[in-house]
Amino acid sequence: MDAKPAAICAACNRVLNEGRSAIYDSLFDRYFCDNACWSDWYAENWAEYKRKYVSREDL
Repeated sequence: MDAKPAAICAACNRVLNEGRSAIYDSLFDRYFCDNACWSDWYAENWAEYKRKYVSREDL
């Protein structure tokens, strides 16, 4: 049985399948592969992002 796609990384567009963890940004409702992808996205969007609303979620 193959894992189902649950989300797409907002930074690198990688498919995030069910059964793995990801970084979730509850302010913008976006998922990221890991802290590195979130950091890359944040570096480009810091002006819009005043507070860090993220948590690790199981998909």
